[in-house]
Amino acid sequence: MYHSPEAARLLEGVVDVFLADFKYGNNECALRYSKVEDYMQTVISNMKYAYQDAELLVRHLVLPGHLDCCSVKILEWIAANMPEIRFNLMFQYRPRYLAFMYPEINRNLLPGEKEEAIRMVKDAGLKDVLL
Repeated sequence: MYHSPEAARLLEGVVDVFLADFKYGNNECALRYSKVEDYMQTVISNMKYAYQDAELLVRHLVLPGHLDCCSVKILEWIAANMPEIRFNLMFQYRPRYLAFMYPEINRNLLPGEKEEAIRMVKDAGLKDVLL
């Protein structure tokens, strides 16, 4: 969902179902790990646009050590803005490629982090959740 407003307009009426990745819950993490600016504003704007035009399935890959800064922020936003969408919480993160440059994410998820993320989804009150 990190694309331009022009791309969103080109997709209008063409896409029946959006499979949207919502990776970061703040601009700082997005800039640090993906080198993108204005992540939250861009993704939120595109999510709203897609939500008005098509079915939306949102995926979130849980990152190690990022439950409080990313996962909970994403869940709170979704619960407040589109709680009835289908949501997929994913635990497939594996440290590859340049992860060694960031010691805080250069590890697999801990069992406690998975359990905490599941609890956060339940606390957010989302109904249609895939784990």
